[in-house]
Amino acid sequence: MTVPIGHSNVVVAGVDGSESAQRAVRWAAREAARREAQLRLVHAELPLPADALDMTGMARSALHDEAMGWVREAFAAAKEIAPGIDIQVRVEVNTPAWLLEQESRTAALVVVGSRGLGGFTGLLLGSIALALSCHAMCPVFVVRGGESDSDGPVVVGVNGAPENWLVLDRAFEEAEARGTALVAVHAWHPPLGTEEIAAAVGIAWPELDAAREARVEQRLASCAGRHPGVRVERHVVHGSAAHRLLEFAAGASLLVVGSRGTGGLRGMVLGSTSQAVIRHAPCPVLLVRPGLAEQMEETG
Repeated sequence: MTVPIGHSNVVVAGVDGSESAQRAVRWAAREAARREAQLRLVHAELPLPADALDMTGMARSALHDEAMGWVREAFAAAKEIAPGIDIQVRVEVNTPAWLLEQESRTAALVVVGSRGLGGFTGLLLGSIALALSCHAMCPVFVVRGGESDSDGPVVVGVNGAPENWLVLDRAFEEAEARGTALVAVHAWHPPLGTEEIAAAVGIAWPELDAAREARVEQRLASCAGRHPGVRVERHVVHGSAAHRLLEFAAGASLLVVGSRGTGGLRGMVLGSTSQAVIRHAPCPVLLVRPGLAEQMEETG
C-alpha cells in the first residue's frame, strides 16, 4: 500500500462513544495493521456554551472523564483487532471538523463512522461533511455495512473527468492491498431521443455501449499497468450512477468514489449520488478528493 506524498503512515480514527465510531475504530485498526501504520485515536471535546457557569471546573472535568472513557474503550477494541499496532491518542477541546482537518494534513487516511454521538454527530451529512470534503488533505474512509472484513471486490465509479485518475489509482491500490478483484462501473443515461436517432443512422445500442467500453478500457489501462496483479471487471451500464454503484457494492469490501465528478458521478459528495452512497452503501465507502495530489505538490 503506498502513502501519498507529504503524508505520514498514520491512520486516524474519529472516536465519540457511538457504536458506529467503535466499528470505525475496528476498521481503522485493520487498516493500520494492513498498512503497517500507526493508529491515532482522535476525540474532540465540545467547548462549553459561552453562558455556561462552571466556576469549579466540574462540568469540564465530567466531559473529559466521559471522553477518556470512550477513548479507553476504543483503545481496547483496536488492540483486540490488531495487538501489534502502535496507537496514539489525541483528546482536545475543539470542534470536530477543525480537529479532523488538521489530522488529515499528516495522515494517510481518516476513518469515521456513518453516524455518531457527541462531537461527531451528523458526520458526513452536515457541516463536518462539507468541511472534510472541501479541506481534508487525505482520503476519508466511511465505515458502513457489517462488522466482518469482507473479502469481496473493490468497486469504483469510472467517468470522464480528469480528476477521476486519482480515484481509479487509489481503487487499484486498495484492491491490490486486499488481494481482491476491482469492479469498475461506468453508468450513463442515454440522451432523450438518442435511440431513435441511432436507429435512423443505422447505429445500434450495442455499438454505443461498445464506444463507451473502449473509453473505459483506455481510462483503466494506465492504472492497470501499475498494478498488474489486480484482476479487473469492467461494466458499462445504463441508469443512475448511485443505484448502479449500490447494486455492484453488494458483497463488496469497499466502494471508492471521488468527491466530485462529471456525467454519472457529478456532485458525488454534495449531491444526490453522494447522499445515496453514504446513506445506503452496504459496505465501507472511501471518498477520494480530486486534485489532492496537485494541492500536495503546491504545499510541499
